[in-house]
Amino acid sequence: MRKLTTKWFAALVCVLLVFTSCESELEKYYATPDWLKGNAWEVLEDKGNFKLFLSAVEKSSFKDLVQGKGQITVMAPTDEAFQAYLIKKGYATVNDIPTANGELDKLIGYHLVYYSFTKEAFENYKPNGIESVNPEKGIYYKFRTKSRDGISWEKDPTTERDDSLRVMHKDRFLPIFSNNLFKSFQIDAKSNYEFFYPNSTWTGENGFNVSNASIIDYAIITDNGYVYTINQVIEPLETVYTELVKSQNYSLVREAFNRFVTFQYDAITSSEYGKGDSLFIWYHGNDLPPIASEWTNLLGSTDYSQLSALSFMSYNMFAPDNASMQAFFNKYWAPFYTDLSKVNFEPLFYLLRNHVYRGQVLFPEIIEKGQIKSTFGTPIVFDRNSVKLKRICVNGTLYGLDKVLVPPMFEKVTSPMFCNPNYNLILDMMNSSAYVNTLISDQIKFKVFYPSNSMILTNTTLEGKAITYLNPNPTKYGTQQVQIEGDAGPEAMKLTQKKSFAGNHIATQLISSRNDEAIYRTINSFNYLYIKGDKVYSTALYNIGDANKAPTFTKIQGDWTNGDAYELSGTTASALVPESNQFKNIITSTSCPADYAYFKEVIGSSGLDKALPPYSFMQGERFIVLIPKESAIYAGWLSGKIPFSPADKVATFLKPYFINVSASNLLDYPFAGAGIQGTLVTFAKKANGQQATFTLIDANGELKILDGKGKEVKVLSYFPRIYADGAAYLIDGLLDIE
Repeated sequence: MRKLTTKWFAALVCVLLVFTSCESELEKYYATPDWLKGNAWEVLEDKGNFKLFLSAVEKSSFKDLVQGKGQITVMAPTDEAFQAYLIKKGYATVNDIPTANGELDKLIGYHLVYYSFTKEAFENYKPNGIESVNPEKGIYYKFRTKSRDGISWEKDPTTERDDSLRVMHKDRFLPIFSNNLFKSFQIDAKSNYEFFYPNSTWTGENGFNVSNASIIDYAIITDNGYVYTINQVIEPLETVYTELVKSQNYSLVREAFNRFVTFQYDAITSSEYGKGDSLFIWYHGNDLPPIASEWTNLLGSTDYSQLSALSFMSYNMFAPDNASMQAFFNKYWAPFYTDLSKVNFEPLFYLLRNHVYRGQVLFPEIIEKGQIKSTFGTPIVFDRNSVKLKRICVNGTLYGLDKVLVPPMFEKVTSPMFCNPNYNLILDMMNSSAYVNTLISDQIKFKVFYPSNSMILTNTTLEGKAITYLNPNPTKYGTQQVQIEGDAGPEAMKLTQKKSFAGNHIATQLISSRNDEAIYRTINSFNYLYIKGDKVYSTALYNIGDANKAPTFTKIQGDWTNGDAYELSGTTASALVPESNQFKNIITSTSCPADYAYFKEVIGSSGLDKALPPYSFMQGERFIVLIPKESAIYAGWLSGKIPFSPADKVATFLKPYFINVSASNLLDYPFAGAGIQGTLVTFAKKANGQQATFTLIDANGELKILDGKGKEVKVLSYFPRIYADGAAYLIDGLLDIE
């Protein structure tokens, strides 16, 4: 070991002398700064006017936290404020506030905000970090506190079990209404704040109010955060749902929400708080706003990562009172249901969803500007003086109204399936296919044909498969399922199948009509409805050729602004299913129509159906096939114009009779009187290598085709046979390409 020299020893002695000096500079440097007054508890204790609040903190679970064992922002009510609270609640002293049920922790925890917030941080909170850019200040207005309800027991109304489930509640968020928030929304702060807090006064001109309380002193620095002194005890806010429970005048809308109750197992909280038991999140689910959830982030997420949604998002509920709900029931549902509890889930869902606006917190002045619409586009309009119930809630706002915001689907051609349970199955398909939103538009005059549930389930098939309905639990939303026969038994109907089925019941435009016949376009492209007299045919029904299987239709009476609705009646083939068969298969099968028999022989001689892949010259394109009538084909055989062989010569003869729909720029198949005419591009080529074409003429209620030699051929089919891959038109002669 190296020995210390005399020089180094002298230096060490000097250092030791410095450290042992009572008045050393080092001691002065590390002394506690004057501006640090101690932890939050000590600061409030020194002020002397917070004895009741500190007494309550001492009896709660948060004494250690306030005394410095964690970073916290404390909202501290004065003794005068706390005494006023005790009198209001009927407590003689702090000791009377219950602790066993968690009421004291719930109250005190609501005065303790997670982390340390300066005045400026509260006024312009940036949940995504200080580097993020908020387009508007103050709009992230909610802050997480230490307040939460204890684990509760809730019964699942969708089961017959007597036992209840343990439900975990989340930390409450505290609203900070800053002057910046009202400036960002361009509304008056005082009148809008005091609308919800009539027993409080807006004093946040240069800062903010914290829920019902005004700030006396802003951001007093402590060792473990900041203290704000306030003039009222902050009463813990409840959820929108809890506020509805407290008011019996809104029991009908609350009970309607409860039909959608969902219990979701929460593995994280079960592990952390369950003590061996399973814990659940209790909410109103299936895309219904979860008005019973304390948090407004994405449902099912139990962590605290979605700060923007948690601090900004609000469920603004416009709750109709019981009289309004009953009046709505009487008008739309009473002819079909005995009471509100029996109404089918889907219509009830649309009604409830239309009364909750998920987005920014809505103050009355924002609504009065007339720019806020409900989920389904209903303008939210009311006089603030007519609002019977008004609350700021932990997860949004609550406006109690004396009217129902009627969803548009009850006033459009969709109304029958939203009112009459006899159309539940077609409603399920329409809803899954997103056709409901289409059908409430006023841009189109629709004709909707409604098959009853029994018609669909009795004799209707789709793609040759029977349709069934599964409803294992009528009390639980989401267990109902429209099914279709599969390889291993009934299975859930696919979305494509629902769109195919439902879309064929929606006529969007009259294309052509004559006498008692009419042709309508449906939502499904290149699928049509053919009406003759009081019967309506889909392409599939028409191709069968049996008028007895076509349903009749009767207009449903209703004052709708965007079209008409019709009830279908019939015992067989009652729903208007689209054709799923392909012409390429039909023409060579035993199902080939009798008037195609000669054309079938020509196809067989050509070998086109046996190519790999079959009809390869069309490369999967949609087509129109022009089929000469039998006498024309027979004459062609006799004259030698139609060869019997070899196959390639027969194929060359046939190809001009196939029209390329997309190359001909056809958005619809042509029908007499529809005004569709012009160049028809075939799949054949002329001797010079150019694509062979014909000319389509629509005149005097007839379709004619002008061939390459200028000869006119009449189209005999007013409504052709339409298949999944193309349409077949009968014509009265043969065609030449040059």
